[in-house]
Amino acid sequence: MGRQRDQFWDYAENLNARFKCNYCGRNFPGGASRIKAHLAGVRGHDIVACNAVPQDVQEKAQATQKKREAQVTQGTNKKLKSVSTSASKSKTKTIKIVSQGKEEYRAEIFLNDVVDRLIALATEHINFELSFKVDLLETLFKMKFMLGDAQKRQSSDESMGIWLKHIRDVAYDADNVLDKFSYESYWQKAQIQNEMMDQVCNFSLCNLDKVRSIKQFLDRYLNDVADSGLRMESIPSISLNMNIDSFNDSEVVGRKQDIKKIVNLLISLNMNTDSLNDLEVVGRKQDIKKIVNLLTGSSNQHVISVLPMVGMAGIGKTTLAKFVYNNEQIKKHFDVLAWVNVSKNFDVEGILREILKSLGFKSLEGEDLSNLNSDEVREICAEILWAKKYLLILDDVQNEDFKKWDTLKGYLLEFNSNIGNNIVITTRSDNVGQIMKIHPPHHLENGVDFTKLRTLISQSINFDIMLSNFKCLRVLKLSGDSIKELPDSIEQLIHLRLLHISDSLIEELPKSITKLYNLQTLRIEGRLEELPEDLSHLFNLRHIHINHIRDYGYIMQTPKNMRRLTCLQTLPFFVVDPEEGYRITELRPLRNLRGEINIYNLENVEEEEEAKSAKLKEKEIFKLGLYWDKGSDKDEKVLEGLQPHPNLKSLTIERYFGKKFPSWVGLSSLYHNLVEINLRDCNECEEVPTLGQLPCLRVLEIYGMKKVRCIGSEFYFYSDGSYRNTTTTLFPALRILKLKRMETLEEWKEADEVLSVFPCLEELIIRFCNKLRYLPDSLRTCVSLQKLEVYYCYDLSSWPGVRSLQKLVVWNCPKLRSLPGVRWSIIRCGIEDPPSGLQCIEYLENEDCRLPSSSTSSIHPSLQKLKLIRCGSLLLDQIQYFIALKILWIEESYEMVALPEGLGNLSSLQQLYIVDCLNLVHLPTEEAMRRLTQLKTLIIYDCHKFEDNERIKISHVPWVKINDDDE
Repeated sequence: MGRQRDQFWDYAENLNARFKCNYCGRNFPGGASRIKAHLAGVRGHDIVACNAVPQDVQEKAQATQKKREAQVTQGTNKKLKSVSTSASKSKTKTIKIVSQGKEEYRAEIFLNDVVDRLIALATEHINFELSFKVDLLETLFKMKFMLGDAQKRQSSDESMGIWLKHIRDVAYDADNVLDKFSYESYWQKAQIQNEMMDQVCNFSLCNLDKVRSIKQFLDRYLNDVADSGLRMESIPSISLNMNIDSFNDSEVVGRKQDIKKIVNLLISLNMNTDSLNDLEVVGRKQDIKKIVNLLTGSSNQHVISVLPMVGMAGIGKTTLAKFVYNNEQIKKHFDVLAWVNVSKNFDVEGILREILKSLGFKSLEGEDLSNLNSDEVREICAEILWAKKYLLILDDVQNEDFKKWDTLKGYLLEFNSNIGNNIVITTRSDNVGQIMKIHPPHHLENGVDFTKLRTLISQSINFDIMLSNFKCLRVLKLSGDSIKELPDSIEQLIHLRLLHISDSLIEELPKSITKLYNLQTLRIEGRLEELPEDLSHLFNLRHIHINHIRDYGYIMQTPKNMRRLTCLQTLPFFVVDPEEGYRITELRPLRNLRGEINIYNLENVEEEEEAKSAKLKEKEIFKLGLYWDKGSDKDEKVLEGLQPHPNLKSLTIERYFGKKFPSWVGLSSLYHNLVEINLRDCNECEEVPTLGQLPCLRVLEIYGMKKVRCIGSEFYFYSDGSYRNTTTTLFPALRILKLKRMETLEEWKEADEVLSVFPCLEELIIRFCNKLRYLPDSLRTCVSLQKLEVYYCYDLSSWPGVRSLQKLVVWNCPKLRSLPGVRWSIIRCGIEDPPSGLQCIEYLENEDCRLPSSSTSSIHPSLQKLKLIRCGSLLLDQIQYFIALKILWIEESYEMVALPEGLGNLSSLQQLYIVDCLNLVHLPTEEAMRRLTQLKTLIIYDCHKFEDNERIKISHVPWVKINDDDE
């Protein structure tokens, strides 16, 4: 509901968006607000004062005008104050980038780490004169021990937070200097290893005066808080020959360990290029100055001047506009400032309403803007903008409709005819800029000072133009198929810590990447074919994440001299080669290796001692894969020497050609954390390893082992009988057991009858054990066994009753006759006669087999789902006995011309599927089909001889689909 009619319309005639004064007879555009101005004698807005208005009416109009101006001024000032305060707060917060608590935490870690690195640099690397070295260390230790107290006090002491911010600013500069020192040091190390220079160190990249400058800044800030009462506890005396690690003070040691654990948090910060919108504008000072001068300059003689700011998404247009909007010179120059976020919907009336909202407008009666009609909105805008010099920001304009812009501009010209008003628009579209421009568009292309950007995430980037400008980049994440290669100029990113490339078309990395000496994490997801040869020059590298298995099982070659990467913690694979630099001895110096590693081509390890030199026993590897390409008579000794760390959780051994496994495999006293074991294609082994006493083993898969004829007591326990003193349960935690391709296996013997075996076994899968005759009777006690699958075990004739089974799959086991205790099953293929012991079948899949009449009586009462593939006419005739069926699927019954009449007896049938029955022509009679009162779904697919006139028989079925045609 709109407001009541304004009383001043009593003094003028409404001429549809214009008015005619009752006293002087003149007419003007506008509404009640302009009538008041005309009668009050206020000039402007293309209005002249009325020369015939009575004095009482003039005084009344003047009083109303003053009240309105006071209201508008109060609302505008309140809004401007709010915007200023908000912008100030935003500025303070955006320095922190993320939530205050997290960023303060990261900043403290970073700050403490930089100080520690400066101390290490001063004590170990820099050949300063002695007096300066002592002074530098004294400054650094003062700072180190004051930081803790300052960080605690910043939440309650604002000045301490400001002081810490200044220190962090110095720390960022110091971090860059430290990177350059380390880069130079590692560059020299690489040259020495390549025998390209003598072992002489000089810091050509790093001016030592920069260290002096950093010290001066730190001294100044220390002096600033000299009287603040900051505690400096336990400052050790400084000796010129001491090492940073020699300090015994508990606080130093404790904090140093914490820093080592979490220093990488900063570089894992998930920023992207759009984060520039949340940062202080860096390198935009010239842009801001240019725009401010343009908006406030005396040359601006238009009623409305429009300045488009054009640039791609995320480049900082909105941020730059905010800084212009909050500029002090702008605030002094303009009477009114308004901000409207336009986006896709360029609604003229909506924009006018948003202008009023931006200015904090409320009517005298406190009414909401939504209650105002279009005319009233325009009137109020005219009142506010009348005789005021205004700046309007239209952010993210995407409209390219000239008419809409012309309408808005027309209204604004009506509201205020004075010169010097300005509109700034931000837009991604150059077309928008051209439509709305008065000033030439201000393009923002690469305007950000990327030299101070630390994190970049991008799906598309012009390396040739941009990459060399990222002087301080720590994190680079690239993704997308538009990225086909990295340029050689990537070597200029000397500060880079993390390089992550995903879903790209990059197949080869440039050699120059091996000059990124500060790189710590290299993660490549995609098509990469090989790693650079000189990867070992990346001395700081800690993590390599890469898919090393290529097409057709090809394994990527490991770069040469990996032993040099002594910081390495993650290495997913290592390929052994007999050449120097590729031998397994390369793993010895990598003391920090942990997690997962797969080692290939172990046939190239000559002897046990060489295998031991890898020192796997000392590395905290929890998932280990050991792979041979071909076997030899030395395999047993080599595997003995590859004994892993006690914390091992997963072990895979493939193509091992020893006749037996070493003693450490299955050693329960050592490998109490081992959860999973995979033994594949160990085809020379004559017996399975002893694994029954591993307390946490959950998954065991044995594939191959073609010489094992018997699984005997050695599978369960060691022959010395020691198990009797330690356990009464064997395989106490095993959930899944798979035996595959054990083609000569004939016997699977029992364990000691006094012991419990497989108490937790849930899934047993046996495939292609062609000669296996029976399963151990101890499976009867497996109360947890729910799934049993047996495929292609041609000699298997029986197994013990397992009453806990929920699913049984039997495939091509022609001698199997009895399945006592099975609750329900899937029987597939090749059983001569179906098992007589089945109690309740839920699902039967029967291919090329028959169900004798003697069996149907025990099956039909409970069967609910039946799938028949390639079944003969005899079984089809027996369908009538399966009266509990709800779902019936018949497939590839090529001889079937008509469905049997007995189908009508299946009164519970709900779904019927007939698939690929090439000769099917007819359904049962209409009478039989009508008896299927529960049938809801009928699908006949790829039965191309089926006659269309059969449809009349199934008109009562709700959903029918025949050969892709819905009925």
